[in-house]
Amino acid sequence: MNGYLIPVIPPSHDKTDGILGHNWLNEQLDSALEATDKKQKLHPSTMTPEYGWDLHPLISELKQHRSKGESTLILDKIEQDFRALATTELPLEFGNRLRDSHDFSKAAYELSIAAGFSRLGYPLVWCPPIDAPHPEFLVTTGTSGLLAVECKKRDASDGYQKEASRFWKHLQYPLRKKMEAESLNYWVKVSGREFLLKDIEHLTDEIITAIKAERNGQFNSDTGRYHIEYTWLAEPKGSIPMEVVKMFPRGVYGINVMKQEKDKIMFGPATDPKLLRLDFMDDPRQRIKGLLRNLNDASKQVFKGTLNLIYIDVNLSKWELEQAEFENMKKAIVEELEIRHRHVASVILTDIYGAKSLDKILGWRVRTELIPQLKPTVGLPDGMKFPGDITGTPWLSGNLHEMKRIIPIL
Repeated sequence: MNGYLIPVIPPSHDKTDGILGHNWLNEQLDSALEATDKKQKLHPSTMTPEYGWDLHPLISELKQHRSKGESTLILDKIEQDFRALATTELPLEFGNRLRDSHDFSKAAYELSIAAGFSRLGYPLVWCPPIDAPHPEFLVTTGTSGLLAVECKKRDASDGYQKEASRFWKHLQYPLRKKMEAESLNYWVKVSGREFLLKDIEHLTDEIITAIKAERNGQFNSDTGRYHIEYTWLAEPKGSIPMEVVKMFPRGVYGINVMKQEKDKIMFGPATDPKLLRLDFMDDPRQRIKGLLRNLNDASKQVFKGTLNLIYIDVNLSKWELEQAEFENMKKAIVEELEIRHRHVASVILTDIYGAKSLDKILGWRVRTELIPQLKPTVGLPDGMKFPGDITGTPWLSGNLHEMKRIIPIL
């Protein structure tokens, strides 16, 4: 399947409200709007990733809908999926997972695949939470018996991003302390592809030596693993306007250390500013490693001796990324299935993300790729229809258009 889906808007969101909890969406939205109106810039509901906080996807979408009249694309899809599973008993913890901003996208993906099977007429039952490995749900296929389905969504912060997060937690404290001891007020950015904790002490000394010698510059560390950029900000006990601080985005890994008067927090002059940043250099090979980890983990959760399907969303939520990397990800899975995972009948790669078409229609970019195991212990029966099958059987709620007619833009 390779197209652009224009969704069907549900008449209400009653099913979603019932799962998330009565008025949960409205209460969360009201709290977010109230904080915005009062300009409580440190309130979690108003913090952007620049300030180190991510708002729940549904609440963020509803805020845009309330203020700008934009479509509720994610909420509508969730509602349609719940409606497709109206006769299926959902796990008790599903509401909690969807309310959790960190687990929401993974739970929503599982819901989408399950709803796809339900739309194709298959009864299914979710596996109860147990300590032993198990798939997401079991599908009754009729003459082919039970089908075990496991779903994974590649984490955009997997692999080396997690290494970067751990490295950052250990780097920022000694670097900040040494800068404070030397009264050095600088913006410092460390970039790298590989992050080793053993490098931190020497790297910190390298940075301090460099910024004491020259006010502005850049260099590569002795190990060759890091690139450092730095810019002088102020003399000891000196200040800079907050407008200058905002010129250096914090990004995912960043900290602003400064002194401000209590009644001028977030907008008053910043005294003794130290702006520290960490950035990881983009490396598509690392995303493939994360994808293969998803496959290996999923392979352990399905049942040997039965029919198994694994769904993995590659989570390339931009048109350019998808076009550049999807085929390489497919190739990596093909090579992996050639040497292991014979108990898995097929892997279905998906990439489903919101986008606007050239004629400004808001919908879903949908791409699926069926990758069969060539020597399965239990193979797919001929002619079986399922989400992502080779014939492109419709399984999503909406009208799918061919890519040659509608090309999504960001």
